[in-house]
Order: sequence, then C-alpha cells, then structure tokens
Amino acid sequence: MKKLIISLIVFIGCSSLYTFAQQKPLPKGFPSECPTNLPKLTNEVNLSPQRMRSDSLIETRKKYLPLTKESVGEIIEILESAIAADTTNDRAYYTLSDIYGSAPRFAGMQKKMGSEKSLEYFFKAFSLNPHSVTGLRGIAEGKIALQNDYTCAREILERILKVDTKNAWIRFEYAILLAAQNNFTEAYKVREKALADADSVTRRSILYNSTRMRFMAHDYDWVINYSDSLIARNPGGAVLHFYKGLALAELGKFDKALEESKLATPSLQGDAGGVGHLARAYVQAGDIENGKKALQELLDRFGRGEHVVKYQIAGVYEALGDFDNTFMWLNRVVEDGDGIHGWLLWLNHDPRWQRIRSDKRFKELTNKAGL
Repeated sequence: MKKLIISLIVFIGCSSLYTFAQQKPLPKGFPSECPTNLPKLTNEVNLSPQRMRSDSLIETRKKYLPLTKESVGEIIEILESAIAADTTNDRAYYTLSDIYGSAPRFAGMQKKMGSEKSLEYFFKAFSLNPHSVTGLRGIAEGKIALQNDYTCAREILERILKVDTKNAWIRFEYAILLAAQNNFTEAYKVREKALADADSVTRRSILYNSTRMRFMAHDYDWVINYSDSLIARNPGGAVLHFYKGLALAELGKFDKALEESKLATPSLQGDAGGVGHLARAYVQAGDIENGKKALQELLDRFGRGEHVVKYQIAGVYEALGDFDNTFMWLNRVVEDGDGIHGWLLWLNHDPRWQRIRSDKRFKELTNKAGL
C-alpha cells in the first residue's frame, strides 16, 4: 500500500491498519478468517470520462510529495476530488487511506484522526475491490497487527506473488517475514530476487530498507560497510546513518554511534523514531542529560496525541536501566499493533533487549505478541 505514496518513506513504516490493533472486535469489513481470494490482475482499462478524470487527479497528487504539513491538505483535497469524479474508483480510496495513515508521522496530523480516516477509506476501497494486490497486501498487514497472525500474512503474500510474479516490493516484504521467522538465509535469496525485478525507485527503497534485516541478524559489520557504501553514493541518507548508529552501538562504539545518530536526526524536532534513537545514543554515550531531554520531547508529543514510536521509547528506557518503563512501552506496542515494516515482529532478534530476555515479563510479552 505504501508504494502508492512514495517508496522511500517506508523504512520505519506504518500501515493504515495496524494503528487500530487496540480495537476489539475487529474493524467492520476486516475478515476474521484468512482470506482465500486471489488477486485479479487485468489489462482492462475503464475509459469512462469519470474514471479517466479520477485517475488523472490521482496522478496529480504526486507533485505534492513527499508529505509535509503544507502539502498534505492539498493532496487530500485532490484525492477527495478524484473520489467525487468516480465514486467506484477503489484506487482513489486506497491512495487516500495511505495519505491519512502516513500524515501523523510525516505531516504532524493528530494520530487519532489519521488512523480513523485511514481505516475508513481502506475498507471502502476493499469493499469495492477485495481482489486487488493493494487490498490483499493491506489485509496481510492487518493480520499481523490486529491478530498476530503471521502465518496468514505470509500465505497472502505468497498468493500475491503467484499471480503478480514481478512485484518486487511484495517479494521484499515476504523476505522480511521470512527473516523475522528466523529464516535469514532464504530471506536474503528472496531479497536478491526482489532487487532483480525492481524498478529504479523500488530498488532504491529495498536497498535502504535491507539494513534492518541484517541488523536483526546481528551482522553489524555488514550493516556498517553497506551503509557506508550507500552513503558514499547519496550523502545524507538518514536511514543509513540510523542503522549504522545502531550497529556501532552494538559493537560498543558509543561515541561513534552518537555521531551517526546526530547525522540521522540533527534536531529534536525531527522524526519521532529518529529522536528516540538519538535519545538512546545519548544515554549509551554517557550524556544522560541530553538523552532525557530527547526522551521528554517524545513524551510531550505522546501527551499531545502526536505520532511517536513506542518501540524506540522503550529502547531509551532500556538504556537507562529502567526496565519497568521498558516493559510498559513494549506492551503498548503490542496493544497498538505493529505491521510488516514495524519493529515488533523482530522482538526475539533485536539485540537491544538482551538484558531483559531473562525477565519473565519478556516471555509474557512475546506470547502476547504471538511470537
């Protein structure tokens, strides 16, 4: 689904569905059982004036990307016009769902509003076309986030790939699930296949997002060397500095890790995940004062109902040795739900939780998360 917006914003990623994991029963329209329908790929084109006008408007929104506080209103207005032009165009609803799902992170929209609107438009689209790749991929995301059903999510992605054999992004997501289920060797092979089939934009996104998989495999030297090679080609890539910093910290090089974290997130007004990473890096480097200052920034955002990355907040508390708050925030992640591009599915692999794995609360946490 994210591919409809812009591939490069998905590295920390959120889905329009997983923000509603705390709601029980399941949202109206969400299948309680694993769907068996296959995606339908067709070359048929709707050439009605209404559909042509609607599709044209959907394309127009691209000139306002990436999302900012200034652009999100313009994009929403354009997509609402696309829906008004053709109320049967599922692609317009799916795209608007994505915009609302991403707006709390990238455009400062209140999280509750973005989540509710995103869910509303997703299920409207799904009701119009439950056989689309976009819709089924969204259900796979929701199966993880809402029901901890990793088996169903994997089956859905496998079904998509049987029909849409060259879908590089879906194949990369399949690789993520394989790696998270401890099949790293096969995951790397699937990733290579995804890269071979990818267009230039998707290829770049896969390259940049591959660092998390290797970090979770504890291949820290690979992460550092790989990040350096991509940074040399594209100086300033925040995600690369982010993961390089994580890898350096696991090697005990805390001062260098802090340097990379500052390059990834130069300001406390930056992306919430990056601020959390920076706060942890400060603490590990011995600068407790600035670490707590960055942490307080996130707690203030949370108090205002803004987007935060609870998993990263838990990481700050872990570095501080405050394990009670570590578990509190990790449990909040489980309660909220987390998707394919989230952090929760890596809980058993993430080296940041080494000190708390022997705590009985960790086993309770992984059981609760379905891991």
